[in-house]
Amino acid sequence: MNNITFLFFSIMFLIGTDTFLISPLLPALTKIYHISADVSGWMVSAYALGYATFALIAGPISDYLDRKKVMIFGMIGFAISTFLCGLAPNFWTMMLFRLLAGISAAFITPQVWASIPVLVAPKNIVKTMGYTTAGLSLSQMIGIPIGSYLAAMSWHAPFFAIACCSVILMIGLLFILPSLPTSSNTTNKRRSIIDVYLRLFKTPTITIYIIAYFIFQTGNFAAFSFIGSWLSSDFQLHIAEVGTAMIALGLVIHSVLFLAITL
Repeated sequence: MNNITFLFFSIMFLIGTDTFLISPLLPALTKIYHISADVSGWMVSAYALGYATFALIAGPISDYLDRKKVMIFGMIGFAISTFLCGLAPNFWTMMLFRLLAGISAAFITPQVWASIPVLVAPKNIVKTMGYTTAGLSLSQMIGIPIGSYLAAMSWHAPFFAIACCSVILMIGLLFILPSLPTSSNTTNKRRSIIDVYLRLFKTPTITIYIIAYFIFQTGNFAAFSFIGSWLSSDFQLHIAEVGTAMIALGLVIHSVLFLAITL
């Protein structure tokens, strides 16, 4: 695994960890912010909504910009907003900072996938994408539990840790990644963005894939968002014990997915 592959793996691992980081913290934050369990789920959804909404814009817009600069500014925003999550004094400020973290992440991940074919030799593209995808998979299996163990000391700790790691990765982007300017025509940007999605949804197969992925991620967020609350309320698990349970759950899920792919 070369430096660029490891950098992309680490970025996806960090963003994947942050996506569901707040899930095992919900029982504690519910008490701290004096909110109900059903309302607490919006702290997970705020990140997802920010990411999903701005990913539609970030991808096409970045086609006209230097992808390295987009990733660096996205990582700076991600680090600041995640750090502020650790300082959030109430529910609404946490919602705002989680939304901003999701928006920042939306400007990072499309650049990762788009940069791989440019930076990697053709014979290594699939392998590099596999390593990068593994970062997302491992984040659910071990990244979120690590966050739970940090939260056992203080609920602020996981956010501060991710913010610090984001700064390190931002420095890595600055010194490891070469400049990635695009040669796309910058005229009629708005029309070009619209045309991208018009062409996309005119392809029946791609539309089916998008709908299927939407259904999958809806179930994914619905299941993972309240796992911490369920394990805490029904089994009286401490936050660190929730993290251990999520390691076991991640192993089961990824074993099933592996079998489904290979069979």
